[in-house]
Amino acid sequence: MTWWLTGLDKTAGGESKRSHYFTRTLRCLGVVFLFACMLGLAQLPGIGIGGMPVLIIFPVGIALLLRSSIAELFTHGFLRMIDPAHYDSRELDPKKAQRYQDAIAHLIHHGKEAEAIKLCEELKRSGEVDAITLAHTLEFLGVKQERRQTSPQLEAVRLRVQGKFTEAEKLLKSLLAKKPADGATAIMLMRLYAEDLKQSERAYDMLRALEKQSHADPNHVEFARRSLPEWCRPKPVSPEAPAPPEVATVEELLARGGVGSAIEKMEAQIAAQPRDFELQFRLAEIYAVYSHNFLKAEKMISQLERTSDGTPEQLALARAQLSAWHLDRVKRSSLA
Repeated sequence: MTWWLTGLDKTAGGESKRSHYFTRTLRCLGVVFLFACMLGLAQLPGIGIGGMPVLIIFPVGIALLLRSSIAELFTHGFLRMIDPAHYDSRELDPKKAQRYQDAIAHLIHHGKEAEAIKLCEELKRSGEVDAITLAHTLEFLGVKQERRQTSPQLEAVRLRVQGKFTEAEKLLKSLLAKKPADGATAIMLMRLYAEDLKQSERAYDMLRALEKQSHADPNHVEFARRSLPEWCRPKPVSPEAPAPPEVATVEELLARGGVGSAIEKMEAQIAAQPRDFELQFRLAEIYAVYSHNFLKAEKMISQLERTSDGTPEQLALARAQLSAWHLDRVKRSSLA
């Protein structure tokens, strides 16, 4: 029983201690030793009411050894009582969602739209596949979906990606006027000033204003304080050998059909700025839209979520765009 109880323990990070055999063995031996001492002492002929305080020491020691295990046991029982669906002992299958998406694409490709719609609706209720992907697929199949209003932060990200810096600035400033302690919005505006508008002084003014907000998230403040010098730092230019003028921009290369050259140019820019969100997002778009390499685009988006300095709103936009690219791929397959 003690061995089973110690297997319920969790680490500080929420991981199971079931495989910590050494510490579990020590705790079991400790419990057995204390229990044996308690039984042995209780059998002594001279033990009476006066010896009861001594006997109490042993069950208290056992309780201390098993306090975390007993707490986990009661937690599991309480969760099962209030929400039986919350407890799920099934193994995590990270590729299940992709298999479902492939199954939907297969049904559409073979003209089984009704079955594809039924499967999408079932997955939408179960939550096993991204809701945005399913909504795009159902729209493609002719099932109208309820439109949700885009968040203002996501709209600001769109404006910045499109190069509409003035409009993005106005929108972010209006949001901060309503919620001055919103650290995520303040960081977006700081980066806009530092990288796009080249107004580093205004970016530092925003940082000082955020630091004065008593309700601002300290993590946002610390992140902005560490990142702002890098955002404001101008790109180094060698005075001895200035870089030759670019023959063509990425957009010009794509317009001419030079997808490979455009990808090489983007990869060179990313090598110089490996944590830049816009550059990596643009490269993922080129892979998905121009090179028709959806798997590479999906890997780029996953890498964005792990290594870029993108805000949560930017990452949400990237994930939504990936769903749209996936839908386009399904549509091309069905037409073929």
